[in-house]
Amino acid sequence: MWVAGLVTGWLLVFAAAALADASFSDAQGDNNAAPDATSVTVTESADGTITIALTVANYQALPPNSWINIWFDLDSNQRTGDAGDEALVRYVSDGTIDFFLWEGSALVSRPPAGMTGRFEAGVLTVTVPKSALGSPASFGLLAVTSRQQQLGEDEVTASDYAPDQGRSPFVSPAQLVVPDPQGDQDAAPDITGVKVSDTKDGWISFAISTPNYTTLPGDTVLLLGIDRDGRPSTGDDGAEVLVTNVGGEVILERWSAREKEWIEDDPPARVRARNAAGVVTIDVHRSELDDVARFGFSLISADINTLAESVLALDFMPDDQSFARYTLVNKAALRLISEQTFGTPSRPRAGKPFTITLPVRRSDTGREIASGTVTCNVTAGGKRVHAVGKVRAGGGQCSLVVPETAALVRGSLTVHSGGKSVSARFSFRVR
Repeated sequence: MWVAGLVTGWLLVFAAAALADASFSDAQGDNNAAPDATSVTVTESADGTITIALTVANYQALPPNSWINIWFDLDSNQRTGDAGDEALVRYVSDGTIDFFLWEGSALVSRPPAGMTGRFEAGVLTVTVPKSALGSPASFGLLAVTSRQQQLGEDEVTASDYAPDQGRSPFVSPAQLVVPDPQGDQDAAPDITGVKVSDTKDGWISFAISTPNYTTLPGDTVLLLGIDRDGRPSTGDDGAEVLVTNVGGEVILERWSAREKEWIEDDPPARVRARNAAGVVTIDVHRSELDDVARFGFSLISADINTLAESVLALDFMPDDQSFARYTLVNKAALRLISEQTFGTPSRPRAGKPFTITLPVRRSDTGREIASGTVTCNVTAGGKRVHAVGKVRAGGGQCSLVVPETAALVRGSLTVHSGGKSVSARFSFRVR
């Protein structure tokens, strides 16, 4: 959580530091926002035609992959029909009308005889002969607007309901007006642009424009995925670092190749976020990225249903779910970053060849080293053993033949590359 002193201190540092920036744009309105119903009016003419006029606030023309369902509870009994409704009129964005009528156990498709529908200037107008509904004297009505988005093999559907709960009663021939709040439809934060900058003190800032929300509500999530090494074969679909911003909390996770899942970073994580005036700013210190000089990043925003634990709407940047690329101007000095040593085979055998490997990456590229030298210091059975050191397969290796009488192989190896060095100790019990 932010405190005033921390914010003030950070702003002073930021103002004093030279920075570079790059801007990335993203299409507006691709966030799967459902048509936002603001009112529904139902009237009946003298010839028995029911007219339903539904006003939408956010679209003058109905976007593709969207539809509007008008549900009719014809007997005021929630225990009958499909969740209480015995008829459904559906208007699809291509202008077609579907009609379904309850027949004892299921809704059955029927010809939409005498029905019309049009969507113009943000208003859907549908006419339905009352006789098609069995000429009821009264009925309950629910309008549901929906828009669908594809996410891999899954489909995400955003919706708005009018009324928000239950059904609104219509009694012939009185007029029914159903008001519905504006802005209550499912809609992901609409990412329209991202400005990335970095400062001399190591902070990388992502200023993400979300013009449809001044501040993000608690049921929205913003995910920042970072490809640290530029390789699609590493991490989770290429991303090794994930920053999640939800409900004012920001979390940094790292991909574990061993566990095949995201692991939350040990505190304190050098990451923070703030949100105001339609911009979400996420700051990540370059040390959290192992001081790489360049990286890829992608963003996903989501509107979620916290009770049902489901996703309702999404927006991607870039739209093809690849990575945008950014190169730091304020680069950190080169470091060699080592991982855990391992043996080949996993345990040494007496009288057999054995190799100790220390994986090493460069901090500026995030990639494994390709050249350098290795110094080996190996003992087995308490005696110094000759080992050959070399850089191979992205790390330093020490190779030896395990003495017949050895019970333990231990020691250290030091890798030198790019004018830097890194060391690690090891110990293996002989079989």
